[in-house]
Amino acid sequence: MARRTKLEAEQTRNAILDAAERVFYAHGVACTSLEQIAKYAGVTRGAVYWHFKDKIELCEAMLQRVFLPQEDVLERLANSKSDSPLADLKKACTDSLTLMVTDKQRHRVVSILMFRCEYVEEMAAIMKRRRQCKDRMLDRCLRMFERAAELKMLDPSWTPRLAAISLQALMGGLIINGLEGRKQFKLAEAGPTCLDAFFRSITA
Repeated sequence: MARRTKLEAEQTRNAILDAAERVFYAHGVACTSLEQIAKYAGVTRGAVYWHFKDKIELCEAMLQRVFLPQEDVLERLANSKSDSPLADLKKACTDSLTLMVTDKQRHRVVSILMFRCEYVEEMAAIMKRRRQCKDRMLDRCLRMFERAAELKMLDPSWTPRLAAISLQALMGGLIINGLEGRKQFKLAEAGPTCLDAFFRSITA
């Protein structure tokens, strides 16, 4: 019975997170109440509070479902001491952009973070989480570029830090343009092409 209850609790938690994605995406985080999320998930407001102490904790859990796997991939690559750090990093970036196009959940969650988290005091914790995520990703990329420099694979005109900052800016710009849905910009086509050009420019 306990095992079944634990499973049901996990299913309820996931249903709440799924509902939060939909409602945050439709109305924005600041304009959404836990009561709206509970109604969409088909659960009581008490069930939402049993799993999450407030809307911010719920939003952070929603973000973690998407961003933690990507962070883990880069962490493994950064610690791998690979003999092909630039190729590995390029593949990880390309795979990330592909997921942005093919994975509807990732598309929704990143859209929420980029466009539907209003810059108001209530959202300070979410904005902090966003900055921390960017800092961690930058650090992992930096370590891979440092490895490339050690192997004499990085063009001497580039420092590892400049390469890491430039890659982060490129990825952020590509993702934002992709999420905006402009007809003249196709992320599936432009993303790999821009990454190819960038990595050619920094390779010794």
